[in-house]
Amino acid sequence: MEKLLDDGMAPFAIENRDGRGAAVIVVDHASNRIPDSWGDLGLTAEAREEHIAWDPGALAVARHMSRILDAPLIAGTVSRLVVDLNRPLGSATLAPAVSETTTSPGNAAISAADMKHRVEAVYTPYHQAVEAMVSRQVAVAAEPVAVIAVHTFTPVYKGVARALQVGILFDRDDRLGLGMLDVLKGEDGLAAAANEPYSPADEVYHTLDRHASSRGLPSAMIEIRNDVVRTPADQQRWAERLAGAVTRARGGLDRGSPLTSGSARPLRDHGTGPASTTP
Repeated sequence: MEKLLDDGMAPFAIENRDGRGAAVIVVDHASNRIPDSWGDLGLTAEAREEHIAWDPGALAVARHMSRILDAPLIAGTVSRLVVDLNRPLGSATLAPAVSETTTSPGNAAISAADMKHRVEAVYTPYHQAVEAMVSRQVAVAAEPVAVIAVHTFTPVYKGVARALQVGILFDRDDRLGLGMLDVLKGEDGLAAAANEPYSPADEVYHTLDRHASSRGLPSAMIEIRNDVVRTPADQQRWAERLAGAVTRARGGLDRGSPLTSGSARPLRDHGTGPASTTP
């Protein structure tokens, strides 16, 4: 049984644990909860509701996708401001002092002991749970297991409006991502793009690299503009759209080795994309 944090909650939650579909869904930034150990990080209640603290709408969409695909779902239950589960250890944005234009005073001068506590209490248990669930799913599923991360992004970033509605992110293994993108681009009026508004070059593919790419499993990261998934009806509609794209893309998966064609990987170089601590 996982160790509870000081507010009595676990650092992650698992839903549809016994799902037998060939997928695992992860939601790194599902919650804006800050456990008692870290107070409010010096932030106002309003700031803690903003996208800098979590991905609004992502968990609701992922829950519907989990049901449709019969896939287990693992969600982080602690704000990305405490520790970002989707960053490698040592990243400058693992516990950001500045997110977009907002400063988190509680992250301004994190001691080595505090960072160790954040990693051991939140980050490590989450990734251990994801690893165990992927292993379990590989053992029970009849097809290659796809690992899918669900995120949302803010419609306005540093004063610039974003027209994109959904981005599908992938690294060198583009099997699932390109297939999903082809499906989504076939919808009239839907603004979809590859590796936007972020890409693996922005350090946002850590969870999938760690738990899918390392095993040769297909993976994709979904980024939805959060204003299109604000209502329960919108969340269900997007989940149906995205789960359908996953299902159709899976039908064309190469059952052999992962693809590594650089031409199908429109990644930005470090520093050329939108520098961000809140993708």
